[in-house]
Amino acid sequence: MVNLFELFSSPKFLYSGEKAYRHVALLLEIFNNVIQYQYNGNQHLVYAIVRRKDSFGRLASLTLSKAVQQCDKAFPASRHAEYDADMAEQVAALSIQEVDERGNPSSRDDDDNTTTTNGGSTVTTSVGERFVPNEAWITELKSSLPIETVNRLLQHLVPIVDEMCERKNGVVDEIEILEVFKDITMVGLLPVPHAIVIRKYQPNQYTSIWFTAFMWGVIFLRSQAPPIFDGKCIELFQVSQEEPDP
Repeated sequence: MVNLFELFSSPKFLYSGEKAYRHVALLLEIFNNVIQYQYNGNQHLVYAIVRRKDSFGRLASLTLSKAVQQCDKAFPASRHAEYDADMAEQVAALSIQEVDERGNPSSRDDDDNTTTTNGGSTVTTSVGERFVPNEAWITELKSSLPIETVNRLLQHLVPIVDEMCERKNGVVDEIEILEVFKDITMVGLLPVPHAIVIRKYQPNQYTSIWFTAFMWGVIFLRSQAPPIFDGKCIELFQVSQEEPDP
């Protein structure tokens, strides 16, 4: 999830569309739920957040001038974004209407650049005009990203990790840090716990493909003793086999 955060907060994605930051907001919401309600038992995620503190810091300190500079560097004036996050979100929303109750596509247009709804309307998925950050956008982004909880977490844990590294000349085992995190409580250090937002799952063709690949992956990996499937015939994903040591 932290790798996804780095991807979604990178300039090439964040400035690919006016509403691209919504992906970052959803991930921050997940992080906040874990930190506020499930801190114990999720030290690996907390440690990953601490290790990527610079990514969160860059987003928290983002200003309009920095945003414009990053956008110009990621997308020069002569070049448009290869991926339009806003358009992709529209297509994903429309795809909900194109699947049956199991998430299988019910109707698709043969043209890869268009998506047709059941009502006959068509949305073109070609990349639109280049997005340029402005004052209204940076204000909306700041108000939409729930990053305060993660900032409080980093303010408390980063000095602890830095002190451990300094005390041991920079050689600290990850297990040691995780053990320290287990003994740390965040009670009284975080903002007032927020209400948990319940989001209803809406099946669509993209999540259907992901769940299908994931479930078959679990079935395959748990069916090795005795082996039920021939790994050489599996084409759903790549299987790496290591030769035993002589």
